[in-house]
Amino acid sequence: MIQSSPSGSSASFDNSNDDLPALPIWSFALGVLALLTFGLTSVPAIICGHRALAETRGASSGSLGRSVAVIGLVIGYVGVALLGTWIAVAVRYLCA
Repeated sequence: MIQSSPSGSSASFDNSNDDLPALPIWSFALGVLALLTFGLTSVPAIICGHRALAETRGASSGSLGRSVAVIGLVIGYVGVALLGTWIAVAVRYLCA
């Protein structure tokens, strides 16, 4: 039989160091949406990512907010490449 204590687990979690600001989350979310919308939200993802990096400049290089902002930036730039490719393909087929 499994016995459980009424207090749950004995481990205590401290979330004070893991505060994640909204701007890196927006950068990541808009970057993912850029991949789903063929790059339409990639420019806002890049803007939010650069602003988030500027805000976390003083933080340590391993902070979660900085990492999420960098991931959002990378996905945003991939979205810009995807948007450019789609525009080039559309122009080629419309002019042909």
